[in-house]
Amino acid sequence: MNKRLKAVTIGDIKGIGLEILIKLWKNKRFNIGNFILITNYKLLLKHLKSIDVNIPIAQISDFNNVSKLANKYFLVYNIKAKNNNYNTYNSLLHAYSLNKKRRCTSIITLPLNKEKIIKNVDKTFIGQTELFQKLDKKKYSNMIFYSKKIIITSLTTHTPLKKVVNIFNNCNAIYKKIISINSSLINEFNIPNPKIAISGINPHAGEKGTIGNEEIKYLKPIIKKLLKKKISINGPFPADSMFKMSNRSKFDCFICIYHDQALIAFKLINEFDGVNYTGSLDIIRTSPDHGTAYDIVNTNKGKINSLYQSFKLADKIYNNRMTKINC
Repeated sequence: MNKRLKAVTIGDIKGIGLEILIKLWKNKRFNIGNFILITNYKLLLKHLKSIDVNIPIAQISDFNNVSKLANKYFLVYNIKAKNNNYNTYNSLLHAYSLNKKRRCTSIITLPLNKEKIIKNVDKTFIGQTELFQKLDKKKYSNMIFYSKKIIITSLTTHTPLKKVVNIFNNCNAIYKKIISINSSLINEFNIPNPKIAISGINPHAGEKGTIGNEEIKYLKPIIKKLLKKKISINGPFPADSMFKMSNRSKFDCFICIYHDQALIAFKLINEFDGVNYTGSLDIIRTSPDHGTAYDIVNTNKGKINSLYQSFKLADKIYNNRMTKINC
């Protein structure tokens, strides 16, 4: 395996991701290590020409030459793709394959447009988290949002709100998912004894059953079972007050029930400086916590912070995994 060689997926080539990646690569003040962009070479050149960007590019076929070429060139791994939508999708598949073949240590995914993929490539596509879970043949994966300020995760990912409560029809699956989150915190984030807070489902965590009884019926029995397993978990807390400063100093991770409970808080706290990490998989996958941002493409307004932190976290998790293996 090439030491800390990261595979970067192309995402939506017309989005902000590629622009930010090139900006980050040019700025030598940021040490992001070696990476290869997984993309169709001709489609990349065509796009760069259309936006009048000229950078020195080298296609990689022999991974032994990466270190020598990385000092001078923007490295690209060429893949087959008949158009930009297939380029986005195929890039994910090839990045995963390279990682499993130990050509790369981790995957960093640039933002994509899910609607384009669903409409033009794969009608079953839900998101990148779910795709990598499927490729990795894992029953569970965890969408973990990380920053130096806070770690937040969600029990459901891209699930419609009306279906969220249905996940508790299988309380054992939720129990096991939280165990896997706890393991990620220990093994991948190097937190020896994680302290976890979990939100309620209803407003004000149900107010002791006056608003809803899902907390009493589902969450409290799961929490009780986890405590017996010596997992330090507290709650359920009202989601609207769970993330206050005093709690952030008490807890290592906040578990939310559904997507927006987690993401609204995370993005407000971090202002798009955080990272999306897919936990509980064999591969290491990180991503900036912003979208394609078509409205600011080619305006030089795109910020590199989140993508930069994605590179740093990928290396951090790789190092933590290697330390655990070598102990």
